[in-house]
This record gives sequence, structure tokens and C-alpha cells, in this order.
Amino acid sequence: MQYFSTLGTRRAGLSMSFDLNTYVYEPAPSSPGRPPMKAVSGAGQDHPPTSGVRQQVADSVCDRLVDETGSPGVIVVGDTGSGKTAVLRSVIDRLRSSTCIIHLRGSNLDTQLRYGALRVLIADLPANHLDHPVRVITGLSRLLEERALGLPTIIVVDDAELLDEGSATVLGQLAQTGSIRLLAACVNLSRAPVCFQDLCQSQTLAQVHLASLTQQEVAGDMKSALGGAVCRAASLFLHRQSGGNPRLLNALVGDYLASGALRCVGGVWVLTSAEVDLGPASARIVMDHIAALEPTQQQLLESLAAAGTTPLAAVAADQLGDLDTLYVLKMVSIERDHRAVVSVTGPLLRDAILGRASRVNLRWAEQTSCWDRFPTRTENDLASTKHLRRAHQAAHDGDYRRTIDELTSPMFDPFEIDRGERFQAAILMCEALAFTGRTDEAREIANTFAPSRRYDGRPELARIAVTLATVEALSGDMTAMLEASGRYLGGAGRSTGTYEEIVEGLVNAVGGRPVEAEGFLTAALSQLQVSDPGGLAPLVAAALAWITSEDSPERAERYLLAASDPSNEVPWIVRRLTKHFAALALQGTVSADRAALALKALSEEDGERGNSSWQLLTLCHVLRLGDQSVARSVMELGAACQGRYASLCTLYATGVEMEDTDLVLQAMDIARAIGDLPFARDAAASATQLADQSECAGLRGRVADRVRGIIGSTSTALGVRRQLAALTTREMEVVKAMVDGTTNRDFAKTLGVSVRTVEGHLYRVYTKLHVRTKSELLAKVALSEAATP
Repeated sequence: MQYFSTLGTRRAGLSMSFDLNTYVYEPAPSSPGRPPMKAVSGAGQDHPPTSGVRQQVADSVCDRLVDETGSPGVIVVGDTGSGKTAVLRSVIDRLRSSTCIIHLRGSNLDTQLRYGALRVLIADLPANHLDHPVRVITGLSRLLEERALGLPTIIVVDDAELLDEGSATVLGQLAQTGSIRLLAACVNLSRAPVCFQDLCQSQTLAQVHLASLTQQEVAGDMKSALGGAVCRAASLFLHRQSGGNPRLLNALVGDYLASGALRCVGGVWVLTSAEVDLGPASARIVMDHIAALEPTQQQLLESLAAAGTTPLAAVAADQLGDLDTLYVLKMVSIERDHRAVVSVTGPLLRDAILGRASRVNLRWAEQTSCWDRFPTRTENDLASTKHLRRAHQAAHDGDYRRTIDELTSPMFDPFEIDRGERFQAAILMCEALAFTGRTDEAREIANTFAPSRRYDGRPELARIAVTLATVEALSGDMTAMLEASGRYLGGAGRSTGTYEEIVEGLVNAVGGRPVEAEGFLTAALSQLQVSDPGGLAPLVAAALAWITSEDSPERAERYLLAASDPSNEVPWIVRRLTKHFAALALQGTVSADRAALALKALSEEDGERGNSSWQLLTLCHVLRLGDQSVARSVMELGAACQGRYASLCTLYATGVEMEDTDLVLQAMDIARAIGDLPFARDAAASATQLADQSECAGLRGRVADRVRGIIGSTSTALGVRRQLAALTTREMEVVKAMVDGTTNRDFAKTLGVSVRTVEGHLYRVYTKLHVRTKSELLAKVALSEAATP
């Protein structure tokens, strides 16, 4: 339900409009002075074009109407602006050529007249037929059959609550006898004619309720209308402002485009920090919804708007009924954290109530990052608050051992601080334990986070999502990592949506889903180019560089330039992630050796700080890149850290160190089972290399069979095929010779060149494919062939 209501509204209009077979809606006029749009070009008109979501509803209604075995009619229920008329229009357009359509519209002018809505149709009936309803039904049935010329008849009724009871009874009887199919629309079924209510109660008429659009649906409709991707900040903000009402959304999008508050940056529609001049259509819609309220409800809403926030306990007892109505209509919100407070929902509605409906301030840029510092210290801080503040600072600096010391100090009493601070302490402790290798203990704390709990600030939820995703990843469950982040990122809250977009992008990237990750991160980076109060743009750019490095090294290099200078003001975890993703991207843009060297440097810093989980993760990546010199270090770190991921790293390193193909294949299977496809792919490549070094043909065949499914399911095959396509004809001949098992000497004889010339070609192949050995080359070729459709 949207937070603007039209309950009780009565709209005067034409008494009836109808035609047989040829009813056509006039094209919507474009609003002058606005940028061209696809689906929102008529932003100033009463009825917006059919959105993607409403089109699905219209298709479903059409299917019901043509299904002769189902209900003889459908009634569409939804608030004003929810898209009812757009659904009716779409149904008419689709069925016009195959049915006889008569369109009626209820009106205040006809409610007092017997058969008022049908007067044009019944004008040709004999006068004595109007004395009895049965004669009206019989005569009208025969008349419609003659005019339909053998086609099915559908009567479409807009504003059905304004039909007179006589007309509604006749239409209901015609539908029940099969003479017509009935399609009606109304704002409130309880205000519809009694006949229609009875038919719905008996399920003779099927009901379709048009709920307000969700944020995801708003994003989809905006993408379709604007012809490009839309960042979450834009779709979330416009969803809040419009309450999911399609008509108001349509008008607001036009206003934001005209003012430049919504513009395209890097192929993504983003918000700017400008103020918006509301057009007359937007202002009228908002004010009409306020005017539809009862006087006492308007008075309560005005007092709440003037106060800003009001304690729930301060609302008078005789106003609670009106407060409940406003809450159901989503015109007020109630936040329950330290105490229950009531406020008007959104700045648009609040400004309209206070007489400022022409201006809307886009306050989204004032939001803070989910990784920001703890609030400034005050002289009145209790000892426990001081310990929490120091723990937060230690985490900001990357010294998680000190964070643990502060929160486990005898002087720290969690019951001295408020509930919100206790939860912050739990988040910090969870992170500190996870990063220092104590994953099992971190998971015990993470289990206390209630997924259903709501918090005042959405950046806090993004922080929780990061923490839980990290714990699940280190625990060895990538699938749970994706789920844990999703549980906290689905609501609307008060944040901009950009931080949630970043978190979802990072989690999908680490989870081996680069396509999904790129969509989130590209949109977030475009928004951060407009406003980046948290300094997160380098982190997002580094992650994009990593996931695009194999498919598009040139684009990845551009992202790396944007990620090269993370601010020292941002927390350690942001800087660490930025450097980590940038190092991984070097594998595709420079070489695996360069990536391994950068990761080794990071692991040394991790070791100095005592962040053993990060050190293990980083060195295991080095090992997966082919540097076997770190295998023993990975084994030692894996044994010292908790969690299934640590055990997986230990198993993989042991297999590589001992050149045990079976152990590496076990690691591959475990990685696939926990949802870590990139790890599984690298283990498959290692097993292929070990088998290739063996003289046992049976082992090579067995390994090839085991890894084929893993290699074929990876997301890097496209990148490998593009790398192979970039080779010259002679270089491809060298690759084919290697695959066929031809020696360099024999291949040189075939070409009539020197062995040194062949080795030169081979060196260039290795450089372009970012491999160092024949086994790695063969693994890449197998990857491209296994994934070829």
C-alpha cells in the first residue's frame, strides 16, 4: 500500500464513453520543456503509461478474460494513481481486434439515476422494458449480441464505485449468464456497488489488487523508461518520494530530469545534490492526497510535520485512531529503537503539509559511510564508552588485536552503555575475531544478530552485512555468505542505497558471480562520482578492475588508475580491500607473477598486524596463482586459524606441496561444495598441471574427466577465449602444437625455422595468456574448449 491515500475521494467526469470494437485512447501529450523519455513522456498527464509491472498484471487479466472456463469477470482494485486505468487501457489495446469492447465510466452524475451508466445502451430498448430488471437484462443481452456480430463482448467499467446499483446489477447478471465478460476497476471495493461486492465474495468476479511498486519494481520501470541502468540511490529515493505510486513516480521522474537532479553518468542514471522544482502535476497529486484525508487526520499530520519527530507516548489517546489510519496509509512512520517516535514519511510529504510543496531537498548526500568512525569523544563518557571508542579506533587502524583487548578489558561493562552501542561492540568483536583467525568464536557472536531486527540507519545494516558475509566466507560457506548479506540489504530504511549496492557487489564478486557484481558496482561507482562522502570510490574501482581484468584488460587498467590512491582517512578494511582487489587485477592486466608479488607484500603487513585470516586468504591466492614457495606457510597458517575455509586452504597447500593429485582434487570438490567456484577452478588447474607432469596416461585421463565440469562452469572462459583470439596466426599454430604434444624442435623443423624462433613465439604466447608453464597453457586451452557452447 502506498503512503498517499484517496479513500473517500469522489471524482466527477464524463458519464459514459463507449464504442464497439473501435474504442481508442488518445495518445498522451508530451510535457514541454522536459528531456525526451520513453515511458514517462506523459509525466504531466493523469494516467501514466503502463509500466512493466502493470503490463504483467494486464497480461494476466487478459488471460482470465479469454479463459471461458474461469470467472466471468475481473475487478481491479487499487488507489488512485496505482495504474488501474493503464491496466484497462492495455487490456483494451490487446483484445480490441478480437472482441467487442464497450467502455463505461462511473460518474457522480449518474449515481442518482436508475440505469444511469447504461442510458446510452438502453436508449434503443422499448420504454416498457425499463419497468423490470429482468426485461432490461433480456433486452440488453439481445441488443449486445446483435451489435457484437458474433464476437465475444467485454464491458470495461472504470470508477466502478460510482456506478448506480441498477447498472451494476444488470452488468453482474449479464456476466453470470455468460452474455458478457466484465472488467471493472475501483479504488475501494467496500465502496463499490453491493452487487459487485457479492460477486467478489462468491468468487464469481476475480479480484486483482494493485499494490504499490516495490523499490526493485521502481528500479525496473525507471530502467525501461530512461533506457539505461539506474543506481540504487536514485530508485530508492524516488520510491520513497512516490510511495510506489506509479502516477506520482512518473511525474517526479519528469521533474528530476528537468531540474538536472537525475542525469546520466557513465551510462548510469544517478542523483545529484541539487534541489528539485516540482512541476504542477507532482504538486497537485501530493496535495490531492492530503486533501482526501478527514479534517482530524489532516490536523494530526500537520502537527507531526511541524514537530519533526514526536514521541509515540505524546500522541493523545483520542488521536490514536487517526494515527493508525495514517500509519496504514504510510503517511507516517514509527521508529522503534531507544524509544518509539512518530514522524511524517519522507520530505516530499512533509514539505507539502508545511506549504513547501514546490521544493524538495535531496538530503541523500548527507548520509555517512557504513565504515565511518565512532562519534567524537565527550568529557562525560563512561569508562565502557571510552573502551568502545578506543576499540572502534583500533579497528579503523586495522589493529584488531587491540580491538579485542579493549572489548575484553575488565573495565569494559556492556551494561553501562545503551543498546545501540552494545550492538556496535558486538559487530566490532565479531570482525576482530574473524580477522585474527578465530572464526568459530566470531560465528557464535554472529548468531546473536537477529535477521528481522530493524535499525534506524541503513549504513549500519550494510556494516552488519559486511561482517556476516566475512564470517561466513571465512567459515567456508560462500553460499551462506551471499544469503547473509542479502538478509540485511533488502529493506528501504533511511540510507541512500549506495552502500548496500557496494556491499552486494563486493559479496557477489568474492562469491564468483562477476556478472551480478559488475551491475551493482558500476551503478555505485557512477553515483560515487557525484558524491562520495565515505571515500569508497577507489574500493569500488579496484573491485571492478579485478572482475573485468580477464575479459577486458584495457578497461581494468582504467579502473586501476581510479583505485590507485585510497585515502588514509578511510578505515583500514576499506584500504585493505582496495589493495587486495587491485593486486588480484594485475593477473589479467600485467602477469600472474606481478599479482603474486603484490599479494605477498600485503600478507607481510597482515602478519605484522596479527590479522592471520587475511594473511591466510592472501597467501592462498598467491599459491593459487602458481607460486608454490608459499605452500608451507599456507599449511601453517591454515592449521592455526579456525573455520572450514582454513581447512580447505591447508588441504590444497598440502596437495600442492606433496604433489598429490588426489588431495588437490579433494580441495577442488570441497571448494565447489561450499560455492567457491574460483577456488575450485584454480584447484582444477593445479590438478591438471600435476597430472601433466606425471608419466601416467591413466592419471591424466582421470584428472581430465574430474575437472571438465569445474572448468566448464567457471566465469572466466570468455576471457580465455578473448585472449586466444588476440594471438597471431603463427602464435595460434604454436598453441596447437603444444596441445598436440609436438616438441619445439619438431615444430621448428615443420616450419623450417630455428628452435630459438619457436621459443620466441612461445614466450609471446605465455606473456599474452599470462601463464608461465606448458601445464598452465594447456589448462587455459582446456578451459576455453570446455566452456565453448
